[in-house]
Amino acid sequence: MLSSIPFVAAALLLQSPAAPASTPAGIVLDAEFDDWSQIAPVLTDPADAPSAFIDFGEVRITHDDRFVHLLIDVGRTVNAQGLDGTAMILLDADGNPATGRDEHDLLGVDFIIDLSPPQDKRPGTPGHGIGLRSTNYTPAKPESAKVAALNPYDIGFAFAPTHAGRRFEFRFDRGAKVRNSAELFRADHFTAKLVFIDLQGNLTDSTDSFAHQLGTQTVAATEDTPRATDPLARPASTSLRAMSWNAHLGAIFTNSEPFTRVFAALKPDVVLLQELTDDNSAQQVRAFLESALPPVDRGAWNVAFGSGGGNLRCAVASTFPIQTCESLQLVAMPDRPDRSVRAIGAVIETAGKRLLVVSIHLKCCGRAGGDEDAQREVEVQAIHQAIAAATAASTIDGIIIAGDYNLVGARDPLEMLASTLDRDRSALTPVQTLQLDGLSNATWSDPKQPFVPGRLDYLLYSDSSLRPVNSFAFDSQDLTPQWLTHHKVKGTDTTLASDHLPLVVDLAWVSTMK
Repeated sequence: MLSSIPFVAAALLLQSPAAPASTPAGIVLDAEFDDWSQIAPVLTDPADAPSAFIDFGEVRITHDDRFVHLLIDVGRTVNAQGLDGTAMILLDADGNPATGRDEHDLLGVDFIIDLSPPQDKRPGTPGHGIGLRSTNYTPAKPESAKVAALNPYDIGFAFAPTHAGRRFEFRFDRGAKVRNSAELFRADHFTAKLVFIDLQGNLTDSTDSFAHQLGTQTVAATEDTPRATDPLARPASTSLRAMSWNAHLGAIFTNSEPFTRVFAALKPDVVLLQELTDDNSAQQVRAFLESALPPVDRGAWNVAFGSGGGNLRCAVASTFPIQTCESLQLVAMPDRPDRSVRAIGAVIETAGKRLLVVSIHLKCCGRAGGDEDAQREVEVQAIHQAIAAATAASTIDGIIIAGDYNLVGARDPLEMLASTLDRDRSALTPVQTLQLDGLSNATWSDPKQPFVPGRLDYLLYSDSSLRPVNSFAFDSQDLTPQWLTHHKVKGTDTTLASDHLPLVVDLAWVSTMK
């Protein structure tokens, strides 16, 4: 809502912050909003900016001992990290209007989170990423740095979905400390306001200020509670364990130690790799896997290595017999036959059934409606046709398609790829892969980039013949010392190995296929 009425100190003191949630929030950062259904809006901004790039609507807030959560409706389907302008979350995070400074009629603003901050070197063009500003502390940015010295990772800021959406859930760490500022969200309440500035620098939408009661409880220190059951164990009903991982420009060979420990701990039967290079080979993949997972009580490793994809290649490996698929060995771009898609597919024979396994790595970057998004759509059309050809050429009992989908634009490429590929002509189903702590399904992060943690990796499966009995995105930091020791893994292993987390899905064949 546009407003020119100053938010005076007296009004702030008289304002009654929203009552705290009666139970812990239980919010999972996964872009599935059912867990918000019992939380009433703290503010509903009217549809009053019809020509603006976004038009704020409902705002909901809750908190638990570790986090503050916001759910914001922005009125349009957009990419939060790729707006035509900048959406700002203004925070008086210590609940004290006398600290910080006044911003857009909100007193005492301590922090400003910029969704799609402006590009200094290209003014007037769409921004990208997420920015964090403190009104009390502005560190110098080294000339060579991609991001400011103060960035959203400093306050545990994350959101979902990474792809375009109309509603976004945001999360902040309680107790985060930034120089010259009080610890975030330690007071009994905080106040906030939303503002949108277009590419010409005009304020085109804003909300009234809103407040949320936190209470003064101390946030308990995290403890490594012993866990009786192994978090990495596969259920007894598992037919096979599939693992998909972006190998970070071939680092699986140049920085092999953390990869080796993770593979040894997860013990997959089927491996889908992305971001190998054209200097790598099937022989290298086989040698790595036989070193990390020696063929004891299992067959030797078989590998299908992608022929296409330029300097980035995909691979499929398994201890089960593998048969290559001609249509998925080299998938040409329909509009550029001289170029090929980063993909490889192979049929794995297990339990008397034939499973088509496809590893993919779609075009990175961009936003909904952009050139990169258009290329992702072309790529999935080509992969879809190649999979359809493979299933027409021989009997296929089930399909999995996993990899780095790079869904930073629209969600359409995922849905286009899944469409009609199941045995019953229905769509394939994406597996939910939460991290082991159950708090998020983000699969990528890199504090050196201007983007916050998000979900880039997916696994699709045919639910007419397969069911997931267990699934997770593996972050080694989620293991307690007990299980780190047990699995001979270091807490830093997944972070040091790749900017992506491995996806793990335990699958079982259904007894009666549709």
